[in-house]
Amino acid sequence: MKVVRTLSIRRLLVGQFALVLVLAIALVVVMMVAWRLPLAREQQRHEQQRMAAVVAQQVQGRLDVTELLTAMLRGAHPAGPIEGGLVHPQVRRFAQQLADQAITFQAIYWVGPDGLVIDFVLPFSLDEPAVMARVGADLSNLPVLRLAAQGQHPVWSDQYLSPLMGLPVVALALPLPNGFMIAEVSVQELVAATADWGAHGDLLVLLTDGTGELLGSPDPLDPLHRRNIANLAPIAHALGGTQAHGRIDHLGETFEGYALRIDRLGWVAFTGQPLLLARTGERAAIVVTGLTVLFAIGFGLLLNLLVSTLIGRHLKRSVAYSDAVARGDYDAAPPHSRITEVQRLEHSLSRMAQEIRRREQQLRAIIDLGPTVAVQIYDRHSRVLDWNPATERILGYSREQALGKRPCDLYYDAQQQADFEAILARIAETGVPFGPFEGALRGADGNLRWIYSTTFSIPGPQEGELQFVCMDIDISEIKRLEAELRSLNSELEDRVQQRTQSLEQANNELQRTLNELRSTQDRLVQADKLAALGSLVAGVAHELNTPIGNALMATSTLQESLRQFRERLQQGLRRSELDAFVQQVGTADDIATRNLERAAELISSFKQVAVDQTSSQRRRFELAEVVHEILLTLQPVLKRSPFAVEVQVPSGIWLDSYPGPLGQVLANLIQNALLHGLQGRPSGCVRIDAAVEGEHLRLSVSDDGKGISQHLQDRVFEPFFTTRLGQGGSGLGLHIVHNLVTGVLGGRIALQSNPGHGARFTIQCPLLAPREAAPVSDNPEPAA
Repeated sequence: MKVVRTLSIRRLLVGQFALVLVLAIALVVVMMVAWRLPLAREQQRHEQQRMAAVVAQQVQGRLDVTELLTAMLRGAHPAGPIEGGLVHPQVRRFAQQLADQAITFQAIYWVGPDGLVIDFVLPFSLDEPAVMARVGADLSNLPVLRLAAQGQHPVWSDQYLSPLMGLPVVALALPLPNGFMIAEVSVQELVAATADWGAHGDLLVLLTDGTGELLGSPDPLDPLHRRNIANLAPIAHALGGTQAHGRIDHLGETFEGYALRIDRLGWVAFTGQPLLLARTGERAAIVVTGLTVLFAIGFGLLLNLLVSTLIGRHLKRSVAYSDAVARGDYDAAPPHSRITEVQRLEHSLSRMAQEIRRREQQLRAIIDLGPTVAVQIYDRHSRVLDWNPATERILGYSREQALGKRPCDLYYDAQQQADFEAILARIAETGVPFGPFEGALRGADGNLRWIYSTTFSIPGPQEGELQFVCMDIDISEIKRLEAELRSLNSELEDRVQQRTQSLEQANNELQRTLNELRSTQDRLVQADKLAALGSLVAGVAHELNTPIGNALMATSTLQESLRQFRERLQQGLRRSELDAFVQQVGTADDIATRNLERAAELISSFKQVAVDQTSSQRRRFELAEVVHEILLTLQPVLKRSPFAVEVQVPSGIWLDSYPGPLGQVLANLIQNALLHGLQGRPSGCVRIDAAVEGEHLRLSVSDDGKGISQHLQDRVFEPFFTTRLGQGGSGLGLHIVHNLVTGVLGGRIALQSNPGHGARFTIQCPLLAPREAAPVSDNPEPAA
């Protein structure tokens, strides 16, 4: 048997926690790489860009002040600063005040249209006598002056050596109506405005001119050596007019920062931090996240261990309780837990123990209280382990006498014992129950008993142990009854054989009787047909009697007139007598001719009806013609009755069928209505209706007579059924109608009747009759 590897609840929970932890760490790493670190870098980049903008704004602020003061100076006199080739004294005094008070001005001077210096002012701190000789100097080649001459707007220059002071300056040139005004600003002052930011911690602040030459740097030698850093990527991009973020190696250290271009001068301001300091935000995010994860791991692991220990302790108590129940100790105290799931498990175990106890009690009651089923339980060596009361009653041994013994010690002989042990071995090997089978054994009283037995295996209390249950039913009484039954069966077979011979004789007699009955039925049908034919002949004779009698009377009268005419002819004939005789001859001839034609017509119709009814030949005919001929044959009967016949059969309904059987059906239905429906009434009506429905004919014969009772409607088509038994009724009329309609005509007939409201017989048959007659249905249409 394959050993299944098991895990403790603690290992399972720790493993689950480890799996969740790995997934959580992976998720944290992904979030750090994809979101948190890029966000920290972006925040750092924005901060560096802000610091670069602040530094650039310091320079821009000095330039804005310079532009504002020079604009005020240019507007200090309504006529302009230069008047008559000289600077207006008022303007010069105002300029001197600005130069003395504003630390940004290195010098202010005015230049004529020819580029020669007209006048200038310096801050009071400078040695003015040392530069007085510069008045009249030619500045026409100064780039900023040439740029100012090309337009009407103030123009800033890049750094250059002041022609007056010989120091690095930048200049703002303002075009005037009759010259130019130039305000020089010290480069050193502009750089000093940004130097304060470079002193803040580890912030690196660099300032370059438009060519990339360093103007301000933490290293004071860089400006002196005129070091150019235009080859560095951030500086190069900024000089090109775009804001750039990047790294710069300076003073043996790598800085990361932002380069920003100062548009009015074309300078570049770069602010950066050492790379390690710039990555502080990222490292802080990583450290904080790492510490959080470590704390979560530790706390989760500790909580997991506590929970697993608690659950394990409760599960151990539940397992102990289950073991107690398995041992049969149903009174063991069930465990109690406050954990919902474990509490449900404990409740389930408690209910299971109660259910096991209840079912064991039920099984024990079934085994002990079963009055007819003997149950024994044996071990592998056929020793008795259990013995129920039914076994005691059947075999005669008490439970105390049987426990621990083998069957050979009680009721089996040696051969039976060997067979029984072989049975147990086979059941243990295959697991297939043995039986049921019948066997004989002797009880404690020595009497032979027959049992009906089944043996099967059940699990024992120990692992891999088998026990065997033998269930027996005492069938000794059944065996005795079987013996009696066999004796009775033998006697019964003899009786059955004798009875069979008697039944065969009775069947032969019944068959002869049935044949005679069928022969009688055929003779009655033939007699009914002959009676109908006799009625037809009588009707023909009656109908022919009148026209033939009239014709005979006319000829007799004509003979007497002829005899008298001959006598008068011998005596002498007058003209009037001749005319009278001719008139009598014409009258007699007309009467005889008309009556004989009537007789011929009747004979032709009767002949056609007789031929149709006797030959049953198939032909094409019109329905209205057949109905008319049938009514002619029934005229003698109709004339003697107070009843009328209404015919609603449209012309043009042609059938390819059997007119004889159809006429016989009509005649029988009309006679049945006159005889059974209307007899005894002072008046009444029989109605014949016909219509074509698709490929079928619907023909109905109805009357307004007394109708047919509900309990008789299902029997009217049965042979020999009549309500006029002993009054001339044979009971075959409607039976013949049913057979003709469902047989040779290939249709069906139905009856509708309400007592007191007449009856209606409806026939539905095909316009084209079947080539072979349909089998006659034994089940006519139910009455409606």
